[in-house]
Amino acid sequence: MREVVFKNLTSVASRKKDIFLQEVFEKEGMKAKTERRCFYFIKDIKHMASDDEIKKWLDSEGETKGLNRRQFHIMKEHNDALLEDKIICKILGTFYAVINKTVYTIGFLHSFKVRFVKPSLAK
Repeated sequence: MREVVFKNLTSVASRKKDIFLQEVFEKEGMKAKTERRCFYFIKDIKHMASDDEIKKWLDSEGETKGLNRRQFHIMKEHNDALLEDKIICKILGTFYAVINKTVYTIGFLHSFKVRFVKPSLAK
C-alpha cells in the first residue's frame, strides 16, 4: 500500500509559498509516514537606485545579521509503548533575491519528518 499527497499553496497577498509532500507506505510489517515541507515567505522588500547601492546594502546586511547562518535542528524520539520511532529535521534561514534593482529578503523553513510504526497500532 502506498499513498501520496502533494500540495502547492501560494498566497500573493500574504507573500507566502508552501510546498508539502506526504507519503504513507507499508512494507515488511512496518508502516512509514514521511512529510516534506518547504515554506518560503518574503520578509522585506527594498527598492534601490543603483547597483552600487545594492552591493553596499547587501554587504552591511550580511555583516550585521549573519546572512549565511542557518539553524539546523534534529529531534529523534522512540516510544516503546507504541512501538514507534520519529525523526524530525528542520532547517531555518534567510536569503536574498535581487530582481531589477529590488532586493527581496526571503525567509524559509524546510522540514522532513519520518514516523515508523507497527501496522496493528497505526492510526
